[in-house]
Amino acid sequence: MASNDGSPSSGLYPGEILDTIAGFPTIYHYQPALNPTIEKPLIVCVTGGLHLARIFYGGHDGYNPKDFLSHRLAELGFGVLSLSYPTETTPPIMPLTGAAFRLYDWGLQAAETVKRVIERNGLSRSVVLISWSMGGRMVVPFNMSAKERGITVEQYIGFAATPGISRIRPLPPGMVCSSVGYFHVPSHTGAFYQQLKEMAEYTGHEIIPREIYLREYIGGTPINLVGMGLKYDGRSSFIRDEVPHEQDSQVFNISNLPLISSIYPTSILDARHALSDKATWGFLLTYAIEVRLSGTALLKTQDQPKWQSLMNLVHEAPNRLSAPVGGNHFFFAGEKGAQETADQIERLLQERKSIENEISDLGS
Repeated sequence: MASNDGSPSSGLYPGEILDTIAGFPTIYHYQPALNPTIEKPLIVCVTGGLHLARIFYGGHDGYNPKDFLSHRLAELGFGVLSLSYPTETTPPIMPLTGAAFRLYDWGLQAAETVKRVIERNGLSRSVVLISWSMGGRMVVPFNMSAKERGITVEQYIGFAATPGISRIRPLPPGMVCSSVGYFHVPSHTGAFYQQLKEMAEYTGHEIIPREIYLREYIGGTPINLVGMGLKYDGRSSFIRDEVPHEQDSQVFNISNLPLISSIYPTSILDARHALSDKATWGFLLTYAIEVRLSGTALLKTQDQPKWQSLMNLVHEAPNRLSAPVGGNHFFFAGEKGAQETADQIERLLQERKSIENEISDLGS
């Protein structure tokens, strides 16, 4: 049964829908375009580890919409759908039935939710997927489920995102299994808030008060989503998962990767993403382009100048389809960060179209 009353007793913010989709609970929020001058693709925002998708749209008492990316994108004419996976919060907002939630389930649930929102609002079946942090692990499962529902993922944009490769981002010490099987990292929440506080200093005012952030924006995450090779034993602890993470994430199923772009932070507080995201996602992008070119006349051409132009274009694509934004892991939060990120998203969408047109011109 869906609920969206937004009352304090429900725990929901205005505009949020709580529902069970593909067998698991979810909260989703659709922000229509504020300036729909021309039709633009729906932007689907998927959150990262330990966070509700509220980090994209806000809604707490006294919040400033301009501090959140969804509002900035809506001002540019995009509809924005933000998706939360099953999350354990205190007090609970969703039913606590998602401990066994896997990457396959994540992709399926997200795609089915997108389908419902598209049909309910008469939207185009072309979307742009954005996922933050741990959300980079669900790109291929989402794309595969979207295709099955007649939805085209035009482009993927990673936000300080981690691909579905096992143990590429080891968790800090202190991970615990909750009484209902979700993983929590108490030692990590303080570090997260310090980064959010840095973004508040950058933008000049508080974005989310600490107590509200801890109570209404973060919570426990299903263990299968984080690439540690673990699963919940159904009783009290995490055990070794028999399914390899790469099998679950399908990260090397290159033919099912959408065209990839990435936005990465510049702050030393998120050094690992600042240093590696451009190369990580550029690696996968290069293979995604190569797969699209395989079997085409372009890879059989005897025209040496055309071949050189194609090779240059493919080599340049990771640079053209990545962008830094000032800030840390929460670079998209706060008035300045949200606006800069929205502007970079629009630029990356145009850059992807330019690359596609250049490849098409070379093939003509």
